[in-house]
Amino acid sequence: MRLLTFSLLTLAVTFAVARVHAEEAPNFVIIYADDLGYTQTSVPMMKGHPELAHKLHQTPNLEQLASRGMRFSNAYCPSPVCTSSRASIQHGKTTARVGCISIHDVVMNKREVDLGKNLSIAEMIKEADDEYVTAFFGKGCTPMRWFKEHGYDMTDFNHKTPNGNAHGDWWEPAYKTPIPLDDPKRVFSLARTAQQFLNQRGKDRKPFYMMVSHYAVHVRNTSLKSTREKYLRLLATENDIQGGIPDISKFDTNADAMPKKLQALWEKANYAAMMENMDSSIGMVLDELKSQGLEENTYVIFSSDNGGGQSNAPLQGGKAKMWEGGLRVPMIVAGPGIAANSQCDKPVAQWDYLTTMHDLVGSNVALPDDLDGISLRPVFENGNKGKLAERDTGFVFHFPAHYTVPITAYRKGDYKLMRHLNSGEIKLFNVVSDMGETNDLANDLPAKTAEMVRDLDAYLEKVGAWTMREVYDTRAEELDNWIGQDQEKIAKLTLQLNDAGLSETTRDDLNEQLASVLARLKHHRSNLEKLNKDQESKRWF
Repeated sequence: MRLLTFSLLTLAVTFAVARVHAEEAPNFVIIYADDLGYTQTSVPMMKGHPELAHKLHQTPNLEQLASRGMRFSNAYCPSPVCTSSRASIQHGKTTARVGCISIHDVVMNKREVDLGKNLSIAEMIKEADDEYVTAFFGKGCTPMRWFKEHGYDMTDFNHKTPNGNAHGDWWEPAYKTPIPLDDPKRVFSLARTAQQFLNQRGKDRKPFYMMVSHYAVHVRNTSLKSTREKYLRLLATENDIQGGIPDISKFDTNADAMPKKLQALWEKANYAAMMENMDSSIGMVLDELKSQGLEENTYVIFSSDNGGGQSNAPLQGGKAKMWEGGLRVPMIVAGPGIAANSQCDKPVAQWDYLTTMHDLVGSNVALPDDLDGISLRPVFENGNKGKLAERDTGFVFHFPAHYTVPITAYRKGDYKLMRHLNSGEIKLFNVVSDMGETNDLANDLPAKTAEMVRDLDAYLEKVGAWTMREVYDTRAEELDNWIGQDQEKIAKLTLQLNDAGLSETTRDDLNEQLASVLARLKHHRSNLEKLNKDQESKRWF
């Protein structure tokens, strides 16, 4: 009896300590969209500017999050493409410093950059307090490989490769296993996984950090039929289309029966429905957070990995482009001490998240001295009145990509400088008064331009950023190697086919292999030819 009493007392004390600990240690949820543009939600990132909200898309759960939190009018992703942004956000560094700059980063591969040498958000959280439970669900980052190697206790990576989940087009990409029609872009299964995690935290009351990384709204665009039908009706009414818009996609067998105008409207309806499905998924997670009694002590950060592939007007450009449309993204934060329905206009970047969470969790472990992020806690607590720490060099977005227009962008204060990495041409914009980047000030403000060029170059040299010349040379070397391998394979197969004694089955198999290698050789030669042309291009779009 005495033993039982002691055990019950111990259990009660343990539970009480756990509850107090949970109340003291804040929780964190990052919800990360894929390819979501600045003006693609129904939440304008600037209050009083309804033109910055999408007229068709309906995201009521994001509206609710914004109503109880803070929207950021000048939030930046690290890169205009997903892979490098996802590496940067985890490690609190610009893409140039972390050594992952673009999707197929040939220099990163050649130098064998090990992202595991960098501190991750999850590892930082664990250093601060090993009671934290860390989880990553959804689209990962291939160069980081398995996220459990980066401090995450739980992931949903269950495929052949670390980021085998790819873009959410297949349940198992290696075998092309279809995703069920009732789970477009995995939005609902992803939400259910997050709900299960939160349900467990509601029971054990352990502090946690969870990142929910969506596959939406990346192409291929898919949506629930019921949601899509709603938008097909809306667009049919808006465009006065008698008889409505048929629910026929370009992938359907009867796609040829769809007039081009109706097909374009169908695409708009499908995209809007996918947006709403993602928003519903986010609502499921936020509702679970509230039902478990965890909302008040949890910081929820919503944003996107890069600008949208759709129109981002009034911003110029979009995904894979260094204009504001490719870099400025929606961002909403709600949590302890954050004023409801508030707005922050100070420029912030996603590489600030690690440092911010380090501050909010009250970590006594010093951060590495090579981070680019600063703590956003002052603006979380005081909005535009909050005083942020000085940034050494502002915001550097280095993008020496071989497959698109290579540009480096640099924002400092109200100004954003852009340098074309082929021609060296410079543009300068005041992105506060001219967020559409229509008025180039480089010639009007030569001193400001020269100052920003000096600061940018000093930073790139300090971190050892890839040069465009190195990228082009490394890509050419890669293609030359592949072409050489193709030619060797072709010679070997041709020699084998000269054997008169081959069986018909073996000959057919070898011919099939030869046709495949010949097609691959043609593709590699075409890419090399394109690379040579791209090096001479001075296009900005």
